[in-house]
Amino acid sequence: MEEHRNSMTRPTLRRTQRLDPPSPPTGFRHWAVAFVVCNFNVDIGPEIEIVYPPTIQFSTTDLSAICFNSFPEQQNTETAEDLTFNFTISNNSPGITLSSPQAPYGSPSVFHGCCVFRQELDLSMKRSFNQRTLVLLSHHNFLPFYSHLLYRMTESGVISDPTVLEAAFSEMNSWPCPSIGRHNLPFLGDTVALDIAPHHAFPLQGLPGPTPLISDKPSSIYAYEPLGSWDNIMTFMPCITDLHVLYEKLLLCESVIVIAKSPQLCSEAISSLVDLIRPVPYAGEIKPYMTMQVEFRSIGIDGGTPRPFIIGITNPFLLKRVLSATESTNRSRPHILYLQNFDGPVPTKRHHSLHHKSSRNALLDLPGGGIDAHPPSKRFLKSESSFISQIETLLKLGDQTRELGPLIRRHFAELTAQFLAPINRYLATSNVVSPGGNHRYASFSAPDFLHNLAKHGTSVKLRGQGPIQRHRSRDGLYGSFVNSPNFYSWLDMKLSLEQEASVGLLGPAPIATSAAS
Repeated sequence: MEEHRNSMTRPTLRRTQRLDPPSPPTGFRHWAVAFVVCNFNVDIGPEIEIVYPPTIQFSTTDLSAICFNSFPEQQNTETAEDLTFNFTISNNSPGITLSSPQAPYGSPSVFHGCCVFRQELDLSMKRSFNQRTLVLLSHHNFLPFYSHLLYRMTESGVISDPTVLEAAFSEMNSWPCPSIGRHNLPFLGDTVALDIAPHHAFPLQGLPGPTPLISDKPSSIYAYEPLGSWDNIMTFMPCITDLHVLYEKLLLCESVIVIAKSPQLCSEAISSLVDLIRPVPYAGEIKPYMTMQVEFRSIGIDGGTPRPFIIGITNPFLLKRVLSATESTNRSRPHILYLQNFDGPVPTKRHHSLHHKSSRNALLDLPGGGIDAHPPSKRFLKSESSFISQIETLLKLGDQTRELGPLIRRHFAELTAQFLAPINRYLATSNVVSPGGNHRYASFSAPDFLHNLAKHGTSVKLRGQGPIQRHRSRDGLYGSFVNSPNFYSWLDMKLSLEQEASVGLLGPAPIATSAAS
């Protein structure tokens, strides 16, 4: 049984449990802001049970956002397994400031929330079950790492055990500050190995070598590796070639809406999609999960500054609201990726008719008549048939293999490297070394670069029946990229890392361990 919680307006912002104040959160604040336990009360809506440490003073606005984002909008009484997902909200709490003395620096204006939601049978409750969520909030987006910590905290069977919160806080409080490199961190009777890359957009994080040993398993968690698995996500995709459509739209910093039945699938899909274009950082707003009750100014809706976005939603009414808002401001219609269960194999391409009953591309089961997922706008990149065939073969094997994720990630990492090669070549010709040994680039000229590109070409495969059409695709693709926010986010990352490397900040880092270990 499923229903949407559109009747929820404001949460009850009261703490139903008060724990003794812990020691000052000196080391803890470098890693996280707080643990929050939210309970969904069927009579009054979501409420705060615990904020730990209790000295953290969230604003009413932020507590409301935490409450609503920490529960699935679609209530399914058959949900038996925990849901793990994440969200991002703005920091509207004046008393909560960033504590980040060294790289990697977190964001003072953002809270990243990592959640474990649990629904349990309880015959004493009005609806015979209760729902609670444990949330870890941080200025850092070490989401795979935080998911692991929450798993360890909840695997005993209790999601809001005060003694576990106190123990987790105590151990995290003894950790050294996050820094680039390897960390060995004690946590609840175990040691967690964490690798932090110099930048979140480093490609292929957490992926073993191309020919790992049979016994080769990742020895650590990578702070920015994508959540979820393409082996699971691909089974919900409309078609295989949509991977290239989505890749191109994200590469050019266009807007994408992911709609699915669960916040976990939304979160995992968005994390995996943004990973495809690395080392290009997606410069738009990234919201892994949004609900009807949150503010939309951050994605340029309801008065905000228009900017590209990729968001995850589970409520079809919210989809209609976002589309209506973008159309009313004359913005380009976001691309819709509808992830849902289908009968039969994942097709290679979209069906010629979006209204065909067997099509995976029409939003047929949305209330109010549904919303057609419009065909993608004109594309520049050409899908590689051998890559598509490999995905088809692996999908037919089902869960017998875990090769799909590495295949997809390596393919698009190589494609991005090929795409960036002409830009790096052009920048190298304008690289100037000052008398002090510092590198700098001359002012970037898009027309000059496109002239250089026409002369030297690119190895990226482009759409077009003949050379003239392919040249137009090439100029359209690169011209759109160098005028997009993504180009400047990538160039800023490139310059920052080169500067840090020149002064020895990216050399081999010692392994950081806790003083208590």
